[in-house]
Amino acid sequence: MGMASMTAHAKPLAARTLLTYGGPLFALAYLLFFVQFYFLKFATDVLLLPPAAVGALFALAKVWDAASNPLVGSWSDRTRSRFGRRRPFLVGALPVLALGFVMLWTPPHLGTAAMIAWAAVSLFVFFTAFALYAVPHAALGAELSPDSHQRTRLFGARQMSFTLGMLLAFGAIQVAMNAAEPRAATAMLALPGALAAIALLAVTPLAIREPAGERRGGQSLRSGLRDVFTNRPARILVLVWFIEALGAGAVGTMGPYVAEYLMRRPDIVGTLPAAYVLSGVVSIPVWVRLARRFGGRDTWLAAMLLAAAAFGGMMVVQEGDLTLLFVLLSISGCAMGCGNVLAASLMADIIDLDEQRTGERKEGVYSAAMLFALKFGSSLATAVTGIVLGIAGFVPNVEQSAASLFGMRLLFAGMPCLGFLAGALIFRGFPLGGGGVPLEVAPPLRGLTRRS
Repeated sequence: MGMASMTAHAKPLAARTLLTYGGPLFALAYLLFFVQFYFLKFATDVLLLPPAAVGALFALAKVWDAASNPLVGSWSDRTRSRFGRRRPFLVGALPVLALGFVMLWTPPHLGTAAMIAWAAVSLFVFFTAFALYAVPHAALGAELSPDSHQRTRLFGARQMSFTLGMLLAFGAIQVAMNAAEPRAATAMLALPGALAAIALLAVTPLAIREPAGERRGGQSLRSGLRDVFTNRPARILVLVWFIEALGAGAVGTMGPYVAEYLMRRPDIVGTLPAAYVLSGVVSIPVWVRLARRFGGRDTWLAAMLLAAAAFGGMMVVQEGDLTLLFVLLSISGCAMGCGNVLAASLMADIIDLDEQRTGERKEGVYSAAMLFALKFGSSLATAVTGIVLGIAGFVPNVEQSAASLFGMRLLFAGMPCLGFLAGALIFRGFPLGGGGVPLEVAPPLRGLTRRS
């Protein structure tokens, strides 16, 4: 596949393909964000586990999740079966995903050490299964069209659904936090939620057929990773994605803390993120159109600067400034919607460029590199969150000190602001246009040679 194919206007993807590929992802997002945004608070305030221990445990589980991504991606690239390269993983992950989710929210009554061990096993089961589904799913999206703009539409549909799943997760968190018995409430939500999620996630492998024809994956995990990290556009994209994830990773985790302790409104823990999530969903079609006109690189760069300004403004929000907080969250959510779509679309362009040089299609390992950056950045942010809360003197279920409140503000707004500014500075050197705009000529990719 040459450069021309990346900019040619291929046949538009059917609405059915957009729906069956992207639609079910809201169920995966629900499972992920219910765990990511609430488990730390559930473990500290309900299970009464030490914040630093839970933060470190959560970070280790997510580091494993991130590290497993390249393994899964390379494995799926090199899989040969009559069902395709990706679909066996999508189906096989589902029961394990449900098991890990239910284990997290239905722990038996144990001592502190045993409860930490239970949480560790549950987290590792859940995140392993998440990688088994998420990496092949992302790789499948890069295969469904040879056209850059059509892939932007596809990833836009996926991100809209994924973002709605985040909103659903916040609704479930609100129910759990407002319940008289949060432990019993989360247990009641766990099994029905897991079963409904895996039923929806099964739609994609059942309804989507992988492109016909034999496709060569990478020769090995080592060679695939070498190709990724000797590819200059890929290195820039992965680094920027990591920096953004590091900056924004604490936002969701800190949401319940900010609502309860900083704004003194625990009743808005589910409704406050609605401004962030819904603005992101509504903005995605606009970003898709802007990317087609101005290119993915320039569009995303502008969105990064917009996000940095919005998060910077949140540093000065006070207890009574709900309207201002809603406005700034809406702006930041709109900006985040851009990167979540265009990062995947630009990576698909890079995969095409890699195929031109190596003769291999390695959607799995390239998608895994992106997910690794996202998850490692967010896991590091989670670890930092637990550590900063501990240093700042956080004590659960009481009025917080000025130092503790400043720590929450720094994690919720300061880290994302710095992350987006750093990402924008680095992304200025990204050499590809993307989004249907003709690609610039990239510098030679050291270490890549066409393989026969």
